[in-house]
Amino acid sequence: MKLAILLSLFLATCFAAEETCEGRCRSGFDPTKKCQCDRMCKYYGSCCEDFDTTCRTKIARGDMFDLPEVNVTTSVMPTEETNLTVTTALPTTTAAPYVSPTAPPDPDAVTCSRRTFDAFMQLKNGSIFAFRGDYFFELDDRSVMPGYPKLIKDVWGINGPIDAAFTRINCQGKTYIFKGNKYWRFDGDVLDEDYPRDIAVGFEKIPDDVDAAFAIPAPGHHGREKVYFFKGDQYYQYEFKHQPSHEECDRMTKSSPSVAFTRYTDLYCDFDIFDLVFQGAQGHHKGPRFISKDWIGIKPPVDAAMVGRLYVNSSPSPSPSTSLSRGQNTRRRLRGSKARVSRSLFWEDFGLDYEERYFGTEKQGKKQKKGRGRRPSLFDMSYDPMDYVDVEVVQEKATPVQNVYFFKKDKYYRVDLQTKRIDRVTPPYPRSIGKYWLGCKEKDLSEKR
Repeated sequence: MKLAILLSLFLATCFAAEETCEGRCRSGFDPTKKCQCDRMCKYYGSCCEDFDTTCRTKIARGDMFDLPEVNVTTSVMPTEETNLTVTTALPTTTAAPYVSPTAPPDPDAVTCSRRTFDAFMQLKNGSIFAFRGDYFFELDDRSVMPGYPKLIKDVWGINGPIDAAFTRINCQGKTYIFKGNKYWRFDGDVLDEDYPRDIAVGFEKIPDDVDAAFAIPAPGHHGREKVYFFKGDQYYQYEFKHQPSHEECDRMTKSSPSVAFTRYTDLYCDFDIFDLVFQGAQGHHKGPRFISKDWIGIKPPVDAAMVGRLYVNSSPSPSPSTSLSRGQNTRRRLRGSKARVSRSLFWEDFGLDYEERYFGTEKQGKKQKKGRGRRPSLFDMSYDPMDYVDVEVVQEKATPVQNVYFFKKDKYYRVDLQTKRIDRVTPPYPRSIGKYWLGCKEKDLSEKR
């Protein structure tokens, strides 16, 4: 009898050892194990029982950047030194040489021209691009990157202007660009084979010549990613049918990680919670629907749209019919990837209202140049009111919030995806694209173009 009991205890110990995350938190996905301990196991519902206690550690302020950020250097052409030859001036009676007039620059290529943008899009590596006319700009957390704008044709192989663009939030992170009745699919900035394709073939029931689009992640591995398309006064919802498996996703992430999806899986805690955030329209209501009816305060048509920051706040989850009051919630941020984070990763414009709320306008004035806004990085901890955060406490009490940006003429709005309401902040929306996204000064924006 005692031998049987000892044998049972031994087998139970062996089984428990197999199902633990001890020593496996940094090992990644292991197809030979019954449960997983990698950073995506929550999303795939495959975590070992002790994952939260073993692998989720406390986060101290400032531990986001284990590796230094890459400094962005501006290429400056060196001044060519030549020997100058002094010559006698020509007589004043000599006719002046003819100088042809300089052609004015294309307003679409002028950063602060206040011209309408056609699309905003974020690549899987975190880089953010704005498309206008024949050109596109890369943006960092303050302004346009050096060397831009560039011609869309030269980099993407498409004649501008384009209609819309988005990147899927999964481990593949494919980017889609739409124009007319065609769409192109890219891995990073490399075009996939057999593209472009007809929109009617790849996106059933989605019209041609769309105005804007943005993608949101699936609420879990068994859910579906969605894309919102906007055209005229209506919008449509499309669901992708397939997602990579856990093993495929682990392999893709090791070779070419998607910054947005990594951030999402790091925050992921529960299917039901994220399903509430990303549920979208149900049943036969998937589209088309009227923009002004559902997206309160957004007057159609819109020029561009882009999914924004996913974060957690400390308030209980509201019912779908309840709007969130931004001024009453304290945001808490969790740990991101320990790899280098792109300077343009999910930065936002809400530095103004956050600084006023937590530090006061006096401190804001010291940190910002007059006439320019600043979008703090998603991983910029200096805007977080907490010096030390316990992940488990945050997960128990926090509610995820997904932001979406809508762009119209030279202004933009920030909207809560779940409530579909414009965020109430100071200064209010709409705000200037030039000031908050492009780093333009007030005097440049006030000049007539």
